[in-house]
Amino acid sequence: MSSADLQQKFLHIGRDRRENGDRTALGRLVIGSKGLGKLAGFGIASRIRLTTTFEGKQSSITIDKSDLETVQELTNHKFDVTITDTALANGAKIELLQLHEALHLPPADVLRRHLFSSMPSHAEFKINVNGVECTAGDVLGTKNLFTEKIDGIGEVSGFYIVANSRQGNPGLAVRVRGRIVQEPSLFGLDTRMHGFFTAEKIVGEINAEFLDPEGAGEGRHDLIKTSRDGFLEDSDVVQKFQSWASEFVRKVVSGIDQGETKKRTDALMETPEIKVRLDALPPHVRGTASQVVRGIVAKLKTASEEDAKSLVEWVLRYYESNVLKELMQAIAAADIQEAEKLAGLINEWGLSQLNSVVGIVETQINIRASLKIRPQFACRR
Repeated sequence: MSSADLQQKFLHIGRDRRENGDRTALGRLVIGSKGLGKLAGFGIASRIRLTTTFEGKQSSITIDKSDLETVQELTNHKFDVTITDTALANGAKIELLQLHEALHLPPADVLRRHLFSSMPSHAEFKINVNGVECTAGDVLGTKNLFTEKIDGIGEVSGFYIVANSRQGNPGLAVRVRGRIVQEPSLFGLDTRMHGFFTAEKIVGEINAEFLDPEGAGEGRHDLIKTSRDGFLEDSDVVQKFQSWASEFVRKVVSGIDQGETKKRTDALMETPEIKVRLDALPPHVRGTASQVVRGIVAKLKTASEEDAKSLVEWVLRYYESNVLKELMQAIAAADIQEAEKLAGLINEWGLSQLNSVVGIVETQINIRASLKIRPQFACRR
């Protein structure tokens, strides 16, 4: 804001900015209506200092809560506005001073983490807590550093964090010469192709110094848009960088997906109810059943544990019933008068499965007995 805007507009409460169709410098309709938001800081502080820069002039004003106790409109009260020359770019800074003693403020890192996850992300907007910028580095999770060279254009470095929970604005931001130029992005990744909400847990930054608008030669001074909120998409260098970033994010998410799939599958296969039933299957059937179960679980990335177990239950039932059927057919076809063949048969199919067949036969006999059905036996001499 200019000093005139500061005095004539900012300090006026009750002016409906949307009624006049006021727009921002980028042409967007303003959000505020009655101008009360400027006083919100008094909820935790006794003093608010606003410093705003516009076209080489810096205007600063300090508002004390005690000064407002007898004021009906800010425009009726005379505030001291300090105006100085500056080389800083247009912008504004708001400071909350003399915080209330009764406040139980969280540690600075916790506050930075909260602000990063809850405030909008924009290349021209940043928040500092105790002089430290709120960035993706504050997010709780597993942090991974990387450095890679992109053929023909330069080196990139940075970090990505696999957050402990889904993030409101996931993706990797692009930082050039210390400032964010491109907001967090997943670079075209289709999140529906990945499970565990992995893509929505990825946050981080890519440092690409070769995209500096003041870089040396080869037209690279034109790589950043004049609005300084992104890159020129028709540049060969930018296109190569975007292509690398897209593949990098895809590999990161795929690798995490594979790890999560294996971890979840191993845990499911080790649950007592599944492990016992798999161990009861004959070796050659158990291997096939295990492969099928693992393949199914791998596709159930977003299913609950209960749903996954239910499907595995049906698969195991199939293999258990199929084994029983094959066992009964094998027994019927075998010459059980030969002890060696019977011993081999029992060894091949497993004693527990034979006991299952015995149980089925006993059940059938009991049913027949209860229904008073006489079994028929064929005797041969």
